[in-house]
Amino acid sequence: MSADNLREAIETRMAHCPMLSLEEYIRDPAPTPSLSASIAHLLLTRSAKHAQLAHPRLNPAWQPDATEQTDVGSIAHALLLDRDESRVVVIDASDWRTRAAKDQRDAARAEGKLPILTDRYGEVVHMVLAARQAIADAPEIAAAFADGRPEQTLLWQEQGTWCRCRPDWMTHDTRLLIDYKTTAASAEPDRWARGMLLDMGYDLQAALGLRAVRALFRPRDASFVFMVQETDPPYAVSFVGLSPEWEAFADQKLRHALALWRHCVETDRWPSYPSRVCWAEPPAWAVTQFVARVPVLGSTADTVEAL
Repeated sequence: MSADNLREAIETRMAHCPMLSLEEYIRDPAPTPSLSASIAHLLLTRSAKHAQLAHPRLNPAWQPDATEQTDVGSIAHALLLDRDESRVVVIDASDWRTRAAKDQRDAARAEGKLPILTDRYGEVVHMVLAARQAIADAPEIAAAFADGRPEQTLLWQEQGTWCRCRPDWMTHDTRLLIDYKTTAASAEPDRWARGMLLDMGYDLQAALGLRAVRALFRPRDASFVFMVQETDPPYAVSFVGLSPEWEAFADQKLRHALALWRHCVETDRWPSYPSRVCWAEPPAWAVTQFVARVPVLGSTADTVEAL
């Protein structure tokens, strides 16, 4: 973060940092440790201790995660959104099992670059071509990509708590945010929404992004859309937005996460799971499913074989 932007953030309690690199964003450029969507999700689904461990400013031993799947997603982002291949290192090997391939991969990551095998890179190129065609076939989305900018870092405060987000794409009028997700599973809208969107806390990402643009730019209205693409042929793409009811639900979760984060930061206490015994109740769906599948014995004459 530049000195000017940092000064602006401190003085105005908010900042738009368009030139900040992804690495700088991940390491948290806010004046004090800030809340992101991924940290909020950990607070709500795991514990404050997990959130502390995952935060780059609160865990001295923190290291960024890097896997083949995250590299593929990052490369697709770079090619589709930034149209930039400068960070991509294509490694001429059939897999990562040889020492030479592993050394080249690790050296690339150490330099902040994105390693990928030759064959896999060809697949990503085809995936990006399919994504561009899907954008062209969706007039509203195509218009947004024709009038916007990628990878915008947004910093602001919520009642004294620093928050941060980084929309993959933001239109110049700030009324539409688009986040590009890749998945090895299904991008079918209903299945993805009921699976990955909830499981990964992506609805919190939408809630945080909408709060950011409303705090920083005050648009007349704003929407958040996920562009979801499968990483296997035919590289199908879907566009998923949140209904008003889901937006309200996500914002309710975010308010709770903010309260938890604020308390933990102020007290410097980061509890893990409860120390008391937690008595588990059977979920209603499991009971219903069991009762429907197993008939009740009607009399003493009934036998197991009759079932």
